[in-house]
Amino acid sequence: MPILEVPSRYRVPTRGEAKLDLSGATVRECIVEAEIRFPGFQELILDKQGRQKRFVRFFLNGEALDRDTLDTALEADDRVTIMASAAGG
Repeated sequence: MPILEVPSRYRVPTRGEAKLDLSGATVRECIVEAEIRFPGFQELILDKQGRQKRFVRFFLNGEALDRDTLDTALEADDRVTIMASAAGG
């Protein structure tokens, strides 16, 4: 099963869980499954149109994914990491 790694700033809905074992076949399906298990999770990383938010990045097995490539297919042993970018002035 793919693993979704959740940074600390997005762990409130997951009740502190940092790694979620999910059965989704794509990054998007894993996010949807995480939302079903942990309501409120998806709105932290996706906008209302279902696109990743501006300061959210996804990595697949350590490699950065291009923006809005949430339909990338996953293998059973894949690891998807969510990173929250910092912004400021």
